[in-house]
Amino acid sequence: MNTIRMTSDQHSKLKDALLCREEESAVFLLAGVFENKSGVHFVVRDLLIPRDDDYEARTAYHIEVSPIFFNRAISLAEANRVTIIQCHSHPFEEGQPGYSLSDNNGESISSKTLYDCLNGVSMGSLLFGKNKVTGRAWLSPGKKPVPIDELRIVDRHFRIRNLGAKQKSKIDVDVYERQILAFGIKGQETLSTLKIGIVGLGGTGSSVAEQLAREGIENFVIIDHDKFQKSNKTRLYGSRHNDGNCNKTKIIKRNILQIQPHAQVKTIETKITSERDLDALKECDIVFGCTDRHMPRGLLSNFSHQYFIPVIDVGVGLDAQDGKLLGGTVRATLIAPTLPCLFCTGIVSPEKILAESLPEDERKKREVQGYITGLEDDAPSVINFTTMAASFGLLLLKDLLFEIVDTAANTISLDIVSFKTSRLAASVRQDCVCQTRLGKGDRVRGGER
Repeated sequence: MNTIRMTSDQHSKLKDALLCREEESAVFLLAGVFENKSGVHFVVRDLLIPRDDDYEARTAYHIEVSPIFFNRAISLAEANRVTIIQCHSHPFEEGQPGYSLSDNNGESISSKTLYDCLNGVSMGSLLFGKNKVTGRAWLSPGKKPVPIDELRIVDRHFRIRNLGAKQKSKIDVDVYERQILAFGIKGQETLSTLKIGIVGLGGTGSSVAEQLAREGIENFVIIDHDKFQKSNKTRLYGSRHNDGNCNKTKIIKRNILQIQPHAQVKTIETKITSERDLDALKECDIVFGCTDRHMPRGLLSNFSHQYFIPVIDVGVGLDAQDGKLLGGTVRATLIAPTLPCLFCTGIVSPEKILAESLPEDERKKREVQGYITGLEDDAPSVINFTTMAASFGLLLLKDLLFEIVDTAANTISLDIVSFKTSRLAASVRQDCVCQTRLGKGDRVRGGER
């Protein structure tokens, strides 16, 4: 499954530029690229639209972009450590557009030039007809290109446009009839084909897994390094009194399979402390962040913008003293391109990440001195609040897929004392790390992650 991923604004500008006139048109996309087990994926960072004088030839059936423009595009790709997706139009084609012999020859030469100039990186291609799109990827010189299967539009909402034949999933209508009444058979098919990642399998993560399995998700990647403790029984869905020292991933996998016997569940027992720990999540369509630590939250926030994979972060913060609950907040936040990340909103900060990384005695000392606040090893946790946060996250998932919430805000929050909800719409900070990493794929620092 090979994909090209872009925002709705990028997609709109691309279509307008390619189909604005009767002659063929071209657009070059600067894009990050990454690979996983399913294939190769391009992540659009910017558009380069030629002016009229950037064409050496332009008719209804033929275009030639000047070498000066092409070299400028290569220079920008090299400076940003990304690749290029060559796009052009066949405005005369009504059905599925097809590449001509001239297209094949031109792209073969371009892909080899890019491969040589950009240290062996793949090149993408999109061909727009009047109503349909065809795509392919040139992986290396001398090899035939492979088809692009999906064009993904990723931002406040998530849409998949199939460029080839779509395999229909088999839905048990009797099981999901009530959901089908809400989202339709196509909506249920969409849910059943998703691969979902869950990082953190405590009160929120185990509830997310339980609800997703019951909604028809059949493909999971679940990550947690912790083992079951007695105190987990009060909020860990699927746990049993005699689970002993069992890893949480095994408990959650067991619970998912009891609900969905044919589910595929990949388990990973690790702490999320670096970008490499997130490699398996690149296989996912959507990821839930259900950890209470700032380091993995920050990494997942960057991950979303880097690979155009939506992340839904859920959290609960309770304030209690002397056995009395004084207040608290239940929250879910959607992170995706064009939306503010967790650093933009202040939910995660470099200072808190640094504080978490300190040796325990040093951190305790600084907490007493007042230099560190808001970090607790044993914070209060109650199952109805963790379940509520998980349900907020599932609501954002439904809105991401089916556009059901009437707001542009990416955070849903509830004050448990006033019982007032708020929909927060913070702004994207242009100097934030999320903008630096936007659409970079795996080529963040000289090809290293």
